[in-house]
Amino acid sequence: MTILAVVLPALLCAAVGLTHPAQLGQDTALYWQNMHIVLIPLFPLIGLAPWLIARAVDRRLGWIAAVFGYGFATLYTALDILAGVGGGAMVLGGQSDATGPLFEIARTLARVGAWSLVLGTVVASIAAIMRARLAAVPGAILAIVGAALVYQGHIYFPIGTLAMLLFASGSVILAVQVTRAADTAPAAGPAMGPATI
Repeated sequence: MTILAVVLPALLCAAVGLTHPAQLGQDTALYWQNMHIVLIPLFPLIGLAPWLIARAVDRRLGWIAAVFGYGFATLYTALDILAGVGGGAMVLGGQSDATGPLFEIARTLARVGAWSLVLGTVVASIAAIMRARLAAVPGAILAIVGAALVYQGHIYFPIGTLAMLLFASGSVILAVQVTRAADTAPAAGPAMGPATI
């Protein structure tokens, strides 16, 4: 079921985040590197949630959410590869700390990627509120707050883990409300026809 596609990636990232070392150093570099290798296929899947929710309501909003989700998927994966995998490899190779141009580039990409997630989540929330009205508002608030905390907290415990949990919780509420509203709504035109997630 695609509701799992909405919630599972963020939950898995939250679980991995519980083990994320607070600092990158010689003693954590190998785990840091390997953990980020595991995250490479997970981070892009988080960007699917806004698209799946928005497209169930309106194809046009679905496309907009997809563009923002794609922005998150590509840019946050780049962060993961640069600062996660590359950073761990650099420290394993003898660099003493996580500084330098590699990490500056990663931070910039992360900022733009996180904003893409926020904007995609806003679009999905608007779509869900169009369909489910007030029932979608709690999910919208949770998902948007969670997405907004991603840049500040990444998946580090506690803020990043909270960000992933809020995003997952809000997204699943939005998905359920959109699906319920679609089941009870009269059929509309092709752009607004009922769909399930």
